[in-house]
Amino acid sequence: MSHQISKAAILATCLNKQEDLIRNFTERIDEVKSEAYSHTETPSQTDEGSDSSEEMLEVMGQELQFVRAEMEILRSIDPKNGADHVERGAVVVTDQRIFFIGVSSEEIEVEGTKVFGMSEKAPLYSHMKGLKQGDSFQFNGTKYQIEAIY
Repeated sequence: MSHQISKAAILATCLNKQEDLIRNFTERIDEVKSEAYSHTETPSQTDEGSDSSEEMLEVMGQELQFVRAEMEILRSIDPKNGADHVERGAVVVTDQRIFFIGVSSEEIEVEGTKVFGMSEKAPLYSHMKGLKQGDSFQFNGTKYQIEAIY
């Protein structure tokens, strides 16, 4: 890696992605509610359909709570704080990929470089937690060498 990717830019990209997730869940919940309420007025609707809408709304509500909780985790990270070991808020550069410790996300692209968002609950994180630059670890048969942490 020729330059250090801005932690603030990584965090901003993750925050934007999380905001999109929250907005999408909220819109989808509103759509399901609207469909459920419009169907309750139709005599041909059965109670079973109503129950499945309620179940779907409950599951979607739980997912929305989860992504909102993840947003709070991201908001707790100060990009000005440096890190010298693997912990929440750290950017971890390995010989395999670059990780941002915060919440799980698909690979994102920041400043033309792919970064993988990782939750502290991820199995991979348990193998790297607390390690420092120069350390290595193995996960699922892949060896990782930590080249930098910031």
